[in-house]
Amino acid sequence: MDSMFEDDISILTQEALGPDEDWLDSPNTDLSGEMCSASHFALITAYDDIKNRLTGLERENSTLKRRLKMYEVKYPLIGEFGEEHIFSLYEAKENSLLKSEKASLQQQLNQFQHELQKSKEREEQLEEMIQAYEKLCMEKAELETELGEM
Repeated sequence: MDSMFEDDISILTQEALGPDEDWLDSPNTDLSGEMCSASHFALITAYDDIKNRLTGLERENSTLKRRLKMYEVKYPLIGEFGEEHIFSLYEAKENSLLKSEKASLQQQLNQFQHELQKSKEREEQLEEMIQAYEKLCMEKAELETELGEM
């Protein structure tokens, strides 16, 4: 990826200025000339360092963009809605799924409670029938005993 800051270092040299232009703080003495060249060297070094960092960051940025495109292919949701909407959309879908699942589970719970109630009623009826049968068996045994005595 080409950098948008590929300017030449000539912007830091006095030759880059037009013939009528002059440095704003041009040196007046020979001693300040040495300081100016040291300062000039520091500026050039800093400029090169910034330029190298920018190039590295642009490479990293292009790598991240490639990874993002790969993820967009794997997970189309990212490409459609952008980064800010992913989580809110995901949460909204998750909430709607949870609500529908909760409603379904509530319906099943109601159905099981109804079946349990029916089963309790049947169990009570069965107990009543067993008690009635036992009573009949006792009456039969008593009648047989009475019949045997006659």
